[in-house]
Amino acid sequence: MRETLLIEDGPFETRAAVLKRDQLLELQIMRPGNLSRIGDFFNGRVAKLIPDMDIAFIDLGADGDGFLQLSDIPTNAKSINAAVHEGEKLLVQVIKDAKGDKGPQLGCRCALYGANLIYRPFGGGVTLSKSIKVAEERNRLERLLESHAQDCGVTVRTSAQYASNKELSTEIQALATEWVKIQTEWKSARKPGSLGQEKTPLTGVLKNLLTANMDVIVSSVTALNATRDYVRQHMPGVKQQVTLWDKQASLFEEMGIEAELDIALQKSVLLTSGGNITIEATEAAIIIDVNSAGQTQAVGSRSAALSTNLEAAHEICRQIRLRNLSGIIIIDFIHMNGKGEVEKLTQTLQVALDQDPRPTRLIGMTELGLMQMTRKRGRPAIHETLYQPCEACDGRGYVKNEITILSEIYRELQNEVRFSRQAMLTIEAGEKLASQLRSHQTLMEKELTRPIMVSENARLSSFDYKIG
Repeated sequence: MRETLLIEDGPFETRAAVLKRDQLLELQIMRPGNLSRIGDFFNGRVAKLIPDMDIAFIDLGADGDGFLQLSDIPTNAKSINAAVHEGEKLLVQVIKDAKGDKGPQLGCRCALYGANLIYRPFGGGVTLSKSIKVAEERNRLERLLESHAQDCGVTVRTSAQYASNKELSTEIQALATEWVKIQTEWKSARKPGSLGQEKTPLTGVLKNLLTANMDVIVSSVTALNATRDYVRQHMPGVKQQVTLWDKQASLFEEMGIEAELDIALQKSVLLTSGGNITIEATEAAIIIDVNSAGQTQAVGSRSAALSTNLEAAHEICRQIRLRNLSGIIIIDFIHMNGKGEVEKLTQTLQVALDQDPRPTRLIGMTELGLMQMTRKRGRPAIHETLYQPCEACDGRGYVKNEITILSEIYRELQNEVRFSRQAMLTIEAGEKLASQLRSHQTLMEKELTRPIMVSENARLSSFDYKIG
C-alpha cells in the first residue's frame, strides 16, 4: 500500500509527516539552523590522532571538527596510526550528527541513498531488506541487481518491491554517476569543506523520507517546484505524484497532524481500551510505563493484562518513531501470568519494530519484568527540536525555543491571510519577541504578501504575543 508524504514549508522550518492508511507514522521538523548532516560528504583533513582510542579528529572547514574511528575506515590496519596520518586528505561522510560538545561522527565506508536502493562503493554484493518477504520478489531483485554489484555493494530498501526493473536500473546508474561526481569534486578540492549541493530543510526532508512508494502533497508552489526538481534529479525514472494542497484550511490542521504533534509532545498517551502509557526521557534511558487504568476485562482468550500490553506495544512503537526517541529504552509492561504471554508480547513488539526504518534491537525481558530495547540515534528528538531548558527553573523544565514561537506566529498569520481580508497584519508582543519579529519582519511580509505592524506590549512577558 502506498504511503503519503505531507510537507508544510515555511521560512523558519519545514515540517513533514508520513501517513499510511491515514495513520501517522513519522514526523520530521527541519530548520536551517539544525539541518541533519547525516549522509553529507566532506573533504576532510586529519587534524589529530588519538592512538589510545584509535580515533582521528578531522578538520571539516567551516563545519568544525568531526571524529573518525578506526572501525569506520575500510582498511586492514590494526591501529589508527597505521590507517591514516596527520595532514592527510580524506573523503569522509557524516554517519551521526553532532550532539552537544561532541562533533559529528564520520566514516569512510561511504553510502549513497536513493529512493529504493543504497549504493555502497566500497561494499560488495546485494543485500535485501528483511521486510521484503515474498520469495519471488526477492529473486527478481537479486537477479536484476547482481550485475550492478560486481564492484560495489547494493542494499535494497523495502520500497524497491514496488518499483519496476527499469526504475531500479535507472536509479542504480544515477547513484553510480553521483558517486563519480563526488569523487571528482573531492579530488579537486584544496581546502576542507562540504561537497555536493547545499542542503535545505526541504531537500533534507525529501532525502530522509521520500521513497518511490509515496504520493506527496505540499503546501506551497515553491515547495511543489522544488520537490519536482528533486525527484527529476535524484529519482530518475520514478513517476512520483506530487500535488499542491488547494484547500483553505492548512494542510497539517486538516489532516489531523497538528493534533498528533500535540500528543507526541505530551508525557502521557491514552489507549483505546482506557489504559495509557507514560514516556519520560532521562539522561540514561527512555522510560515507558504501561498502565491499565482499571481495565480488567479479558478479550477473548487473552487476559486483560496481555490485551492492554499488546495495544500498548503497537502505540509505543509508533510513538518512539514519531518522537524520534533513541538510545536505551526500558518498558514496564503490566505484569502477566498466563502461559506464553511474554512470548506473544515479544513477537508483537518485534513485528512492529521491523516497520521502523531506523535500526532497533529488541533485547527482551529482564528478571524484574522490564522489556529492554535500543534504537539507533539519528536526528534529534522532536522535543529537543521544539523546546529548550527553562532558565527560570534552573533547567528542570522546558519552554518553546524562539524558532518554535516564530514558526507558530507565522502559521497563525497564514490563517489570518486565508480567512481575513485585512490590509495589514498586527502583532503585539513582549520585549524580546517583538525584537525578534522585527528582525524577521521583511521576510514574513514577503512570504505572506501583507504588511505587518509589530508593537511592543509591556504587559506581556518576553515571548508572549497577541495577533489581531
